[in-house]
Amino acid sequence: MKRENWIDWAKAVGILFVVMGHSSYACEDVGRMIYMIHMPLFFFISGYLFKTDKNYKELFLNSWKSLCVPYIFYNLLFAIFTICTRMVKLLMGSDVDWTFSFFNPLWHSLLGVANGIFDGPTWFLLALVWCKFFTYALHTNESVYKKVGLLCLWGILFTVRILCGIQFVFAIDCALAGFIWFEIGHLIKLNIGRFIYYPSWCWILLVFVGFFVCYKLMQINGQCNYIMADVKGGLGIVATGMGLIGFFSLCKLLNGVNSKIVLRISKASIVIMCVHMLIQGPLESIIHYQGNIIITIVGDIFIVLVLTAIYPIVQKYVPVLVGGRK
Repeated sequence: MKRENWIDWAKAVGILFVVMGHSSYACEDVGRMIYMIHMPLFFFISGYLFKTDKNYKELFLNSWKSLCVPYIFYNLLFAIFTICTRMVKLLMGSDVDWTFSFFNPLWHSLLGVANGIFDGPTWFLLALVWCKFFTYALHTNESVYKKVGLLCLWGILFTVRILCGIQFVFAIDCALAGFIWFEIGHLIKLNIGRFIYYPSWCWILLVFVGFFVCYKLMQINGQCNYIMADVKGGLGIVATGMGLIGFFSLCKLLNGVNSKIVLRISKASIVIMCVHMLIQGPLESIIHYQGNIIITIVGDIFIVLVLTAIYPIVQKYVPVLVGGRK
């Protein structure tokens, strides 16, 4: 598949948003706005790039290699890191709550219960597997009744999750929320293909209108949280949709700007997503960079660049961590 420059910009800026979303800002609205769009935009991009030209076996094998295996190994890496840091605390004479810090995350990681796994952001990898299979079944099945049945199943499960607050295993609940944007991204690719050309002033207008409406609706309705499958109802979906319009309009404006560093960040997005919290916490403990908006953004950009720099090494020597991506 030929790379689309605006997609690389979206992934590069989007992965910075993921890192920023786990930082603490003096202005709380920064983090709240990021949470409105940072995971939906990756579901959208994944749906936009998704192809239904494989059979179920090929789809399973591809998903296992590119998503499930990295999930297993990243959480194993974080589990080892947790054991090592807790052992150091014990040697220094501190008390360690092994149930809270190790056994609960272990249980959650094994079952794929998104909120509480060792490597928090990896819930997205599991959710993406379900989104792929659901969209594949929806678009390769010629029976209208089966398609309606699939959508009804999605609606029932999503309603149960929202009303009962039950967290599903293997991040199925996160997938129910993310499927909205995955499917929209896929439908746009099928029915529009490359985004229709508009003059620059239209994209600029959409950037401001999209982000402004998203921000105002967020203030009224509250912040979304996709790890909890909390889309904040219909108004929250509209707010996120407007935020995505603003975000992707910005990326379309940047489409003509070719940057090698943006391309590299885009390719390294899986490593950045899954490893940044391993750096972020210790870095904050050492230099206390979080708080001031400018300094925090600089610190988060630094983390993105460091992980981008080590991506080729990870890709070459530990390919399981990148899911065999080239």
